[in-house]
Amino acid sequence: MIVKELEPPEIIFKLEALLKRLSKYYIGRHEIEIQLARYRAGYNGEMSLSYYLKQLSVKEYIILHDLRLCHQSTCFQMDTVILHKNFILILEVKNISGDIYIDTTYNQMIRTLNGTTEVFPDPILQSSNQRKNLERWLIENKCPAIPIENLVVFTNTNTYIKNSPQDQSVFRRLVRSPKLLFFIENYTKSYQTPIFTPKQLSKWSNFLLKNHSPKSYNVLKQFNVPQTEILTGVYCAHCQHVSMERISGTWRCMSCLSIQKDAHISALIDYIYLSTPFITNREARKFLKIESISVIRKLLQNLNLPSTGTTKDRTYDLTPLIKSPPSPPDKPAPLSSKKHNSRLPHIRKKSP
Repeated sequence: MIVKELEPPEIIFKLEALLKRLSKYYIGRHEIEIQLARYRAGYNGEMSLSYYLKQLSVKEYIILHDLRLCHQSTCFQMDTVILHKNFILILEVKNISGDIYIDTTYNQMIRTLNGTTEVFPDPILQSSNQRKNLERWLIENKCPAIPIENLVVFTNTNTYIKNSPQDQSVFRRLVRSPKLLFFIENYTKSYQTPIFTPKQLSKWSNFLLKNHSPKSYNVLKQFNVPQTEILTGVYCAHCQHVSMERISGTWRCMSCLSIQKDAHISALIDYIYLSTPFITNREARKFLKIESISVIRKLLQNLNLPSTGTTKDRTYDLTPLIKSPPSPPDKPAPLSSKKHNSRLPHIRKKSP
């Protein structure tokens, strides 16, 4: 049974919003793109592993994805935690291609791909540290002593693992996705003594979920991006130009001439990811590039957002926009009617 579903990590949305609002000539753009690709690959690897995890008995196993716990001043994140009445299994998931060699002497993972060699942290050491942290956390919270196992799971079929099967430190802790269920079956056979009753197992899974502490990312600070580099305005969902203007109660693209009703919602979501979920009328005017106080007030009020403060100093909570994101945009509606052309004689299609 899955009690914590696998979801795209927030950092992916934040990096996507950041790249969307940076000039393509921004000097640090390439590094941000690399990091986004790594986070996407990691998430895709965990998604592919779900195929095997869903084959586990819902009555025997409880699964928590992307669990982050804190003990004292240290926090640790685990890709997947599997609870069984007799043991706990931690999975560190890697979706990486190329030739891989794990050097357990110097605790490094060496990857060669397209003639380029890169060095990464040792995933087996990383997984072992997660086990030790979880052990300490459970002791701190007075959990009954229970065996904890840890595995590194490689999900990419294009990974060539160069370690010898005789390297037991790697052989015992590293597995490919298709063999994961066999390892879990062996753990189930090896640990015969029940530590939890079904009721206790459910209780501890809920306790773990309750103590989950999501990591907060400030991507501007993380990549040293000045606020002045962030492009403001409303993007067109069809041509991806920041060229939308608010005209006669709707958004109209000055580049592809499409008409969109709620284009500002996507912009406000970008604001959440790059700044804060709270916004004032003045801040919204600056970010959406609209001068009218009344227009912004109407746009925000029509979203039925929670708010605090007086009319002049009102602050709106944009969080519901993430919990209930807008539907995909409709097919572009070009400004081709005589009515529109007569009202907007200055509109001309621009080159991208």
